[in-house]
Amino acid sequence: MDYTTQEKKAINFLLVKLMKVDGVTDVSEAITLYEINNYIKLSVNESDESLKMTFEDSKEIINSMDKLKKKITKDYFYHMANTDGLFDKLEQDMINEIFG
Repeated sequence: MDYTTQEKKAINFLLVKLMKVDGVTDVSEAITLYEINNYIKLSVNESDESLKMTFEDSKEIINSMDKLKKKITKDYFYHMANTDGLFDKLEQDMINEIFG
């Protein structure tokens, strides 16, 4: 799946937020973030730049994706939420807020 630079940054920004939403950032989540960023071809510089984005702007970018790209992206978020073995209600709430 090819993502624009802005889409990649939005994905990274929101995945980082998702990692932290339950109050615990597990090593496996950091590894998953690295793997997803590698898969979507997000550079280290783009990753750093993404952290300057806002939640609302990132959400808007995600929701402007076409249906297939949005579905695949949502799968990344569920994968991240399940990575630490605990699918927290706060994670589900955040995914719902992002994807509607």
